[in-house]
Amino acid sequence: MKEKLYNLPKYYDIAFSWDISRETTIFRELFKRHTPFKVKNILEPACGTGRFIVDLPKYGYHMTGYDNNSQMVAYAKKRIIESKLQNMAKVITGDMKSIRFKTKFDAAINSINSVGYLLYDDDIITHFYNIGDSIKRNGIYIIHLSCAWDRLNPHEEEEWITEREGIQIKTIWGVEKQDKQEKISFELCKMEINDKGRHIILEEHHVLRLWFFEDLKNLICKSKKFKLEAVYDEKLNQIPLDTHISGELGNLYYILKAL
Repeated sequence: MKEKLYNLPKYYDIAFSWDISRETTIFRELFKRHTPFKVKNILEPACGTGRFIVDLPKYGYHMTGYDNNSQMVAYAKKRIIESKLQNMAKVITGDMKSIRFKTKFDAAINSINSVGYLLYDDDIITHFYNIGDSIKRNGIYIIHLSCAWDRLNPHEEEEWITEREGIQIKTIWGVEKQDKQEKISFELCKMEINDKGRHIILEEHHVLRLWFFEDLKNLICKSKKFKLEAVYDEKLNQIPLDTHISGELGNLYYILKAL
């Protein structure tokens, strides 16, 4: 099957349908710790199928999401309607490289390294600039990502199985190689889908930004819209900014404070 996974939002949603309650709890706690005002309006770039778009309104937040894939946007809009959240959430088509908002949001979130699909310095700086221009002063942008490993085992993979509505998906995701000079990570996603007896095999190569902590700090600074205020691990332990940060520390939450 040659269809790309990101053009198959239902399968994508099932494959990545882990419980996001822990992530939601972390976002809410970080809003409290790092904004001097109550966060009400949140922006989510690259929102995909809208999982956070329909989850965070349960806690009173108004959500605006965007994605550059029209099929993902349509799926997320349907989810909003089914959840009766039209007054609390909306999704539009937009690209992280260029979209800007006149609205001033209290905060923004970017989960599971979606920002990693911006490969080049200029695109990343522009994205930070546009997001910073769309957030109130002292609001925050939380980006969730992993930096390059000091020692990478290219054969190490993550594997999980998810099931919903009679559809079972086995997903394997691994890093094939890292080009530290070009700051690029080459990754492979394999899926075995059993859709009520219909078997589909997907195999996709993904190219993402390979993050280095010093490099990330430099790009944030160059945007002139944010400063890096704090870094947390997934247990909400704060990591000192002078720490050597690498992939061995796992996915981390970076708090960018709007200037």
